Amino acid sequence: MTGRSYPAERISELIGTIYDCVLDPSRWPAVVDSIRRELEFCYAVLGVYPLPGGEVTLGVATGIDSLKLGELPSYGQDLVDLWGGDTKVKQYPLEEPIAQSQAVPDAALVASRYFREWAQPQGVVDAVAIGLERNSRMVSTLSFGRHETVGIVGNGELDALRLLAPHFRRAIAISQLLDLQSIAAANVASVLDGLSVGVVLVDELMALIRANPAAEEMLTRKDPIKVSNGRVVVSDGSREMSLAIEDAVAQAAGDEVALGRRGGSGFPTRGLSGEPRIIHVLPLKRRESRPGLFRRATAALFIAPADRPLSLPFDAFAALYGLTPAEVRVAELIAAGRTQREIARGLGLAGATVKSHLLHVFEKTNVRRQVDLVRLVAALASPL
Repeated sequence: MTGRSYPAERISELIGTIYDCVLDPSRWPAVVDSIRRELEFCYAVLGVYPLPGGEVTLGVATGIDSLKLGELPSYGQDLVDLWGGDTKVKQYPLEEPIAQSQAVPDAALVASRYFREWAQPQGVVDAVAIGLERNSRMVSTLSFGRHETVGIVGNGELDALRLLAPHFRRAIAISQLLDLQSIAAANVASVLDGLSVGVVLVDELMALIRANPAAEEMLTRKDPIKVSNGRVVVSDGSREMSLAIEDAVAQAAGDEVALGRRGGSGFPTRGLSGEPRIIHVLPLKRRESRPGLFRRATAALFIAPADRPLSLPFDAFAALYGLTPAEVRVAELIAAGRTQREIARGLGLAGATVKSHLLHVFEKTNVRRQVDLVRLVAALASPL
């Protein structure tokens, strides 16, 4: 099913509202609801779940009765089994919208307790699940339901969600570093200065505007960032990674949609002692609510310990070529000798989606054949 298409201007507006939530977390419910309505879903649920346990740090549900929402956890294992089991669910690429109508056989759906007792009585005929983050510290997910009066999810909705997902992921990652504090004009300096992670404000040429105390210490030690020729760069000698971050900041000044094409996982680097670090880019130029301290800044760079060991060469591969997690996963499986049909079956994606991801990989890496892609991946196998 093709579904309707969504104007680029509207997608760009929605992306902007997602980043507004970083500065003002109280906006999350209205933003999620706006996206739900725009894409004609009957409900939406955004959740950030700390590991190994604890209270939900960010939970937003819209378009769903609170009683029905409370019933969902009782179908947890049934849902995992329905979507292929725990192992397969963990293999779904992050940021990739997985449609129930494409990933779950009809026979399995109608036989499931979840469908008979929860979805069908409400007229819910389709759903989309998006994994935003999976690491040792948290799991975050975004899901939507489709009512029978609208019909199953089409490619138009999946394409739109594919554009939005990396921005959700980046915004949530930065919000977690801020402990979901609101950055208002009155408290912006105290919030930034109180963070244990480094934060630097830069203009579109990477010139340093301000650094919080944690970042000032990093700059003094030149670990993992430094100022070189008036620009903030990474210190590990990776000119390519510095250029990738510069490119992301330049995109933050104008086309935030393009920033999403790099995925929302951040840029991997290492400290001088080899410890993994991650750098997140928060676009500021178009933020409605940005406080005075941010007025001159194009972007804020958040430098934090990585939540998981760096997976090389694929973390570097993603950052250097601007690949989304789904594109990286497809490239990884191609490099491992899998066919496109095997990849589609294993990831729960349509064959056309896998082909599209592979074509994007070819375009971004400037290769034309799968064998050339395998060679490129092998060439990146050395440490950053």
